[in-house]
Amino acid sequence: MTMDTEQPVRRLALQGTPNFRDLGGYAAADGRRVKWGYLFRSGQLSDLQQDDQRQLAALQLDLVCDFRREEEQANDPSQLPQPGPQVVSLPISPGSSASFFSEAASHWQADREAMFDFMRDINRDFALMQSQAYRQMFELLLGADDVRMLFHCAAGKDRTGFAAALILLALGVPQETVLEDYMLTAKYFDPAIEVARLQQKYGMDIEAEALLPVLEVHPQYLQAALDAIAAEFTSVDDYLDQYLLLDGERREFLQQRYLE
Repeated sequence: MTMDTEQPVRRLALQGTPNFRDLGGYAAADGRRVKWGYLFRSGQLSDLQQDDQRQLAALQLDLVCDFRREEEQANDPSQLPQPGPQVVSLPISPGSSASFFSEAASHWQADREAMFDFMRDINRDFALMQSQAYRQMFELLLGADDVRMLFHCAAGKDRTGFAAALILLALGVPQETVLEDYMLTAKYFDPAIEVARLQQKYGMDIEAEALLPVLEVHPQYLQAALDAIAAEFTSVDDYLDQYLLLDGERREFLQQRYLE
């Protein structure tokens, strides 16, 4: 293993959002490591308890990037400590399965394989069709000194998982480690809990077993995004440069800030 998945500082034990993690400690290819306490990922923040808010305040966050759709943000507003960090809405639609669920419920009976393929398609979309939101995330990171940032979506696994992958890749962290971080969601997020809520929310007559792939994480999901990048660009660095406008100078700037 290239990382210690049992480090207690990796996951912050928040009651209202169980998949809250620090990206610190991961080794880059040059031997430096990502700084602890600067880059965080999580699911939605609408159920934070008072103790959760105290813990968040202690992190001294400067910036929160919210990848949820605007209606998700309106229906489940974040409960951040006040005065709080700057919150920037960067909605990414493919990470929400509403349109797919509606189609599945009204036109055909989805099965596990179809849902699994759907999630791979979503990750390809992240890689090749969502440059605006991810570019803006990096612009915000680069725009001020030593930004302490939290980025999140609803479950903290898909839109957020790809954002985490991009940040780690830009910092020079190997893909093997990036995939390992991605798969930690399986340790902290229980998809079975969410199945009944989704069935009721979208009025679906779809078996729980068929829905689970949408709520799970599998290495094939993120790998689909990485394969799409490899098919369209000569290298990850070329992708970061041309697609996300992170040339070598800007990546070096990020690395100086967030590696030690």
